[in-house]
Amino acid sequence: MVYSLNLSKAEPNRIHPGKPLFFSDIEKAESMIQQFRKQYEFLYDSSNLEEQVYCLILEEYQMDSPYRYQLSTRVYSPEGQFLSDCIIPDDGPFLGRSKSCIHHQIGDIVEIPHGDHLVFGIVLEQPPCFNEESIKYGFTASDDCYTILHYPDQEIDYAHTPLVFKLTRSISDQVREALLSAYEVTSKT
Repeated sequence: MVYSLNLSKAEPNRIHPGKPLFFSDIEKAESMIQQFRKQYEFLYDSSNLEEQVYCLILEEYQMDSPYRYQLSTRVYSPEGQFLSDCIIPDDGPFLGRSKSCIHHQIGDIVEIPHGDHLVFGIVLEQPPCFNEESIKYGFTASDDCYTILHYPDQEIDYAHTPLVFKLTRSISDQVREALLSAYEVTSKT
């Protein structure tokens, strides 16, 4: 399944998924991602008053399953450039990420989709790094996450790794200072 996450132009922090497109294999889905901008040019047109593409998401599911069993998540830029993934099935063993696949450092300010909003946050913890011994701890795909402190409510959230983004919008000094201050307090406890 391929869909876009779209930012509302009327409410700049509002984000919502576009209509899903279904494909029988990953190659066909990735081909659509490469053609997405051409196919849906209106979502990239600056004169479009409603929304614009924030990112593209490819989710792979088990076919003919009595429940929704997710096999993988891949995230791409609006232009179709690969950004990040989690290729661990919902209940599959997660052995950690290689250091080269951890894109955000502790203390980085990031953007994350949270509900129907795109919020700023600061990284408190990274996903676990690869460890051959981690299998005995029972890690699964849900453990492939960053610990993020959100702005403005100062909530701590566990954000799925592929859905944590580098800043794409400007951030005010007030928001930056609030996040850094909360980070300082949190890191002392």
